[in-house]
Amino acid sequence: MHTTTSRSPTQHCYGVIVDRRASWWLVEFHATETRPIAAHRLTGKLTRAMTDYLRQDAGSDDAFTEVASLNPESCCWSGEFAFVPSRQSPDRFDIDAHPWGSDADEQETRLAEVMIDSTLFPLPAGFVSVLQTLPPEDLPVLAIRPSDYRCATFEVLTARYMPTYRPLSPWRDLSNDAVTDGGCNIVGWKPAQDWIKPA
Repeated sequence: MHTTTSRSPTQHCYGVIVDRRASWWLVEFHATETRPIAAHRLTGKLTRAMTDYLRQDAGSDDAFTEVASLNPESCCWSGEFAFVPSRQSPDRFDIDAHPWGSDADEQETRLAEVMIDSTLFPLPAGFVSVLQTLPPEDLPVLAIRPSDYRCATFEVLTARYMPTYRPLSPWRDLSNDAVTDGGCNIVGWKPAQDWIKPA
């Protein structure tokens, strides 16, 4: 069990650690629901207290300074965490405890990535966050996601939310292919039934 103490205010949560967009993040999930509630950008470091604890536990003075050393074979995993504001970077956090962890499932990974992207790229007016409300199943809507190209922050596409058809990859394009086959996850949507009509 990895536990430490720190002089900084410590926060505790169930969440997912993920390496995304050139940073480590801790995405906090609601305790009783499968939805994320906050994304905390990490420094990528462990607190000194946690490093000392892990080194003592392992009987070695090597390593255990980086978040990646907690789970070297993964860039995304879930678990319980304690984190504190970094003394070097006031807008980022260091991991201070990690009692247990396991592989994040597909839904947790997708929602964690959406939470991070939504934090980095606030939705334009008129779009509803997928973390707030989802559209009626199978109804075509205008969906928005971060762009993979430097010329645009977002791209908009016609898509459908189809959890019955594909629970783990519910956002589909009009040909029923996963929208992630050609880009990022959907982060928001808006109704478009007035002008997207069936043939």
